[in-house]
Amino acid sequence: MRKLRFGAAAALAAAGLLAAGCSGGTAPKPEPSTEPTTSNALASFDPCTALTPTEIRSFGAAPEGKPNDLGIGEVGCDYMGEDFEFGVLKAGKSDEAYWQQRRNSFDAFTPNQVGSHSGFAGIALSGKGQGVCRQMMYVGSGSVIVDITYSADKIQSDDATCAKAMEIAQVVEPKLPM
Repeated sequence: MRKLRFGAAAALAAAGLLAAGCSGGTAPKPEPSTEPTTSNALASFDPCTALTPTEIRSFGAAPEGKPNDLGIGEVGCDYMGEDFEFGVLKAGKSDEAYWQQRRNSFDAFTPNQVGSHSGFAGIALSGKGQGVCRQMMYVGSGSVIVDITYSADKIQSDDATCAKAMEIAQVVEPKLPM
């Protein structure tokens, strides 16, 4: 729809310029677009600098983050602890509607609130009891994700795993754009 509107506007503008060139007048100014503009609120958010080294250490992980690109529009950094790994990721095009459409991809999908951002705690299909949890926070047309995975021999309960993801998310959340 947007390409069609842009193409029609461009054709009208070109016709106006052509007419102006022939008549010696000025080209009419295009009408302002009434289409809502959607900017990505997360464009300037860097998940790899969202936490300070001191904050990362307080969660029991080494502050040296390892860049992570899941190849599905989720990028960020992972941090290694002795018993677990956690990541802070941003998904610039994965808003609330996106995640709601994928509810069936989760064994657990619990809507919640992290500070002023709504979101959910989720455990992927076949992930219950495996020491994994993702805490999503909706930000504009995207989302920020804190995920955590415990080592096989140190698996926590699902509640404890999601509580740890929430603990980290509560430190990230005040740094998010509205």
